[in-house]
Amino acid sequence: MFISTKGRYGLYFMTVLADNYNSCKRSVKSVAIERGISDLYLEQIVAKLKKANLVKSTRGAHGGYELSMPPEDISVYMIFKAVEENILVIEQDEKDTKNEKYLWREMRDAMSGVMKNTTLYDLITSPDEIEEYMFYI
Repeated sequence: MFISTKGRYGLYFMTVLADNYNSCKRSVKSVAIERGISDLYLEQIVAKLKKANLVKSTRGAHGGYELSMPPEDISVYMIFKAVEENILVIEQDEKDTKNEKYLWREMRDAMSGVMKNTTLYDLITSPDEIEEYMFYI
C-alpha cells in the first residue's frame, strides 16, 4: 500500500484542525508553513476535503477552516477517501493462486478496518511516545 502526499497532507491538515476544534480556525497558509509544503498544493487537497463536507470555511479577518463535525466522527478512511484517487489498492496478477487472492483481500480488508475504526480524536489523543517507523515490503 502506498500513501501519497495528498493522503499524508490531508491527514495532517485534519489533525491540525482537530487539535484546534472549537477553539480557532486555521488558514491553509499557516498549516502549509508549519509543514513546509506548498500552500497551493495544500489548497487543492483542502478543496477535496471541503467537497466531501469534512471541513468548512469562513471568510474574513477571523476566518479560516474548521472541522464540519467533531473529531470523533471523522475516520481516517473518510479523509483518505476524500483526497486519494485510489485507496487500499492491491493489484492482482492473473497468475495469482486462489490462496494469494485470499491473502490480498484479507490484507486490504484489515487495512480498511483500521482506517475506518481510527478517528481524528484517536490520533490527537494517542500517546506522544509512539516511535516513528516505516514498513518496507
